[in-house]
Amino acid sequence: MGADRFAGLHLLPPKCTEVWTSSHLASPKRVIRRVDDTNVSIALPLFWYDPPWIDLPPIIAARLAASVANMDVTVSALHRDLTDDDDQTGELFQPIEGDDPLTASAPPRYLPRMTPYRIERYGFVSQDFDHAQVIDVRLSPSRDSSGRFAYSPGQMQRWERSPADSPISGGGYVAASTFPADIITVEQAKTKLEQLRRLAPTAAVFISITSYRLEEELSAAIAAHPDGLILRLDETEFEGLQLAGIVSGTREFLRRKKLSHLPLWVVPGEITVDDVSKLIALGASAVAIDSWCAPLLDVIQEELQHAHSYEPVLREIPTMVSHHLWSDIDRVVGLCSSIDLDKPTQERLGTYHAKWAKACNATMLA
Repeated sequence: MGADRFAGLHLLPPKCTEVWTSSHLASPKRVIRRVDDTNVSIALPLFWYDPPWIDLPPIIAARLAASVANMDVTVSALHRDLTDDDDQTGELFQPIEGDDPLTASAPPRYLPRMTPYRIERYGFVSQDFDHAQVIDVRLSPSRDSSGRFAYSPGQMQRWERSPADSPISGGGYVAASTFPADIITVEQAKTKLEQLRRLAPTAAVFISITSYRLEEELSAAIAAHPDGLILRLDETEFEGLQLAGIVSGTREFLRRKKLSHLPLWVVPGEITVDDVSKLIALGASAVAIDSWCAPLLDVIQEELQHAHSYEPVLREIPTMVSHHLWSDIDRVVGLCSSIDLDKPTQERLGTYHAKWAKACNATMLA
């Protein structure tokens, strides 16, 4: 993990001049209120936004997805990302087994999952709506690892299960679109989001946008009345000051639009544990930890090269995930427990640098 990108910002402790009281420990749990007043609970303000499932065999990817979700991290995946047979159900999609007989009559619980409702819905099946916590409607195409606005032949085969002798697009790259197949215009997105809420009654429906034309895209997104926004800041190498300023500015934009309650999930790229807490203090509701999870794929791929079967790797993955993520997640919980989100930013964050104070609306410290 690299250096802190927000080293110029500091989480402020309580003032020593005030009457002493025991510090209140804020819960990391978040509750998202949908437009229709349905509540969606999120255990931790952390999510894995864009896992490269295509880099792993489906059975291995399924175990990794479930192991990360077991850490209360919301994980993004489709059924076809994690299975090679439509009759299978990956661990991420199965009910959590409960051992407590007192809860046997309670509704089944599921691991925290985000459903990526991609531009063209390649690989999407109706079961992807079931028991999801978040539906991520992506109004902007993403580049693949080659830099193309396209999907690789291997990715299309994983999603669409085309016959080997007649691959989609002749086995070449399939170009990405600019709108989902059933959203013709931005103005029509509101109707689509209403439909998605009916199809996914347990999920908050978010819209994800990029930062290139930020105010224009924010205006279009909020016009569709989403339950939350996902701000993608991972495709551009922002300096810490720029990144902090964008998040702070986006939250201020939402306040001006009388939408200060709207959840703002941020995909920042490389990030440290302390940076996550500072992003939340700046106004982010949750932060993507893709850069924390990426090394897990590297280790698993290395293990697969030396394993004679999948079984030993499958057994190791839960322990590997816990060892790799637990201490960082615990520190996020600890730091965030000290952040009072009801207070203004100036009482949450301070800095010794004028540029940081101006960009983030933080207190200028002496």
